[in-house]
Amino acid sequence: MNASPDAEGFFIAGFAIDGSLEVKDRWNYRDLSSRWSNVCDELLRTKGVNFDHTWSGPLSHIRTRLTSARGAGLCAVYVNDHIAWSSLLLRGNDRGAELATSKMYVSSLQQTDFLQVFAALSEPFAEVLSMSERPLMAFVPIPDEAVSDQDYDVVRELSLHLASAFLRADE
Repeated sequence: MNASPDAEGFFIAGFAIDGSLEVKDRWNYRDLSSRWSNVCDELLRTKGVNFDHTWSGPLSHIRTRLTSARGAGLCAVYVNDHIAWSSLLLRGNDRGAELATSKMYVSSLQQTDFLQVFAALSEPFAEVLSMSERPLMAFVPIPDEAVSDQDYDVVRELSLHLASAFLRADE
């Protein structure tokens, strides 16, 4: 496991609502907006690594909740109080914290109502537990008719930028 943040970027693992892995790739920090990276860096500096934050201005209908310990975090993004995105963030600092947080993440996803409708796998999201790439952002966009495609695009961008800030931070 890496003990320090990767200077180039982070790994992403995107899951479908049925628990299957859809994408596993690498995301480079240079591909992110420097403006939004700075906004997310400042958010972490002012709020710390545990917060429930409602954005302002044109994003005032979006709320982000981050809970973390020892370089492992859970992040949820809501649009008008409807969950739109759930992610697991792992820096590679503490194997025990990462395993516990990953198990909590997978368990919480496996117990959701939407999974009962869409599940096609016997162990949905279980691949998260065997991923060794670090730093890592595993995520699931949560489909909801109350969330517009435009809002999903914004949520995706905010989530990538916040993940980048968290995964690069020293805590």
